[in-house]
Amino acid sequence: MTPEDIKIRQEDALEQFYSGIKSEQTKRTLGGNLKYFLLIVCSDLLKGDYKMRAQQFVEMTRDDQKRATGIVMAYVKHLASRTALEKSHPNYIKPSYVPNKIKPIQKLLVMNELGLPWKKIRTLYPEIDNATQSRGYTRDEIKKMLEFSDGVDTDFIILASSSGGLRVGAWEDQRWENIKPIYEIDGEYNIEEKQGKVVCATMTVYKGTSWEYQSLISIEAWEKLLAYKKIWTGIRQRTPNGDDPLLLAQNYKKKPLTVIGVKSRIATLLEKSGLRTPLTEGKRLHDVPATHGFRRYWNKVMMQTKRKKGTLSALVTKEYLLGHKGLVKTDRNYFWVDILEQVSEYLEAMPELMISDETRLRQKLEAQIERSKNLETANEKLQGAVQKISELESKVRRMEQYRSS
Repeated sequence: MTPEDIKIRQEDALEQFYSGIKSEQTKRTLGGNLKYFLLIVCSDLLKGDYKMRAQQFVEMTRDDQKRATGIVMAYVKHLASRTALEKSHPNYIKPSYVPNKIKPIQKLLVMNELGLPWKKIRTLYPEIDNATQSRGYTRDEIKKMLEFSDGVDTDFIILASSSGGLRVGAWEDQRWENIKPIYEIDGEYNIEEKQGKVVCATMTVYKGTSWEYQSLISIEAWEKLLAYKKIWTGIRQRTPNGDDPLLLAQNYKKKPLTVIGVKSRIATLLEKSGLRTPLTEGKRLHDVPATHGFRRYWNKVMMQTKRKKGTLSALVTKEYLLGHKGLVKTDRNYFWVDILEQVSEYLEAMPELMISDETRLRQKLEAQIERSKNLETANEKLQGAVQKISELESKVRRMEQYRSS
């Protein structure tokens, strides 16, 4: 590396900002908020295009931290004032939006080895109001979306999202290698051995990032993926490799489907199915979040399903499958260590997560038949044990009679 290389790196503040973000969706989100701050909020304070303004703000912070702090604090106060407006006001924003607007500014400075008194700045954040009137989808609503779906790939997105509790960001740069079937052999679960019966599938979310985690999706979603695989193969004229994009854009089959594309498909389905109508005057949000409604559906089902291991274990399982760290910080270190250990509890809830009545009833029937077989096996073993005990008792009696004679 030459001194010129170091100089170029130091002078490209925006490149440093983006170099610290792996997810394309996160780049778009953080980049959009940073661009708004630099181009709109600082319209009279900085000059030039997006890249030039990023460089100027970094240099300003390096030369005059007090001034940079004042700008950011003024921005926070402005955002906080918008959270105090009536919710029907067009300029109203949720209190939870404020940290998200400031996060890219902090990221820009951190990646350029600069800082501001963030603790002081955060004291200006409005209190987060967690009270919300929104809810998750019902099974009937998801079923209606599937009726209006225009493709097997869209069906899979819906079924995987609702049975896996996935955020819409889970579809960013999703690859075939990230989804694997889980097999059951003699009551044991495995991924590597392609034997036995497929009971569900595991899906890696946010692979290669610090937020990476393993989720589980239903057998219903897995079967839909197999159907889509045939379509994918027909489009590309070959079977997919592990590193191939999982989903393809509808209009440009050689390009992968983006998160924006997923959102667009769901929005179209909601409109076509009549599940989403225009907001009435004074209302800013719909009752069900367009994509997050699947995650809320999953969460409700998992909470309401009775488990053999008890409530606490079920709660920790739920938190892990949502990509959270657990109920407390030590859960990840001391509770679950393998996705396969969570399969049995997931399977208890899976019939209620599935959307098709036929598939759900078939799954319940198969589970009942399996339980009956297990009871029969246990009964046979019990009868065998009783028979052995009876034979031993007979031997003991004969020995006692022999000794007494």
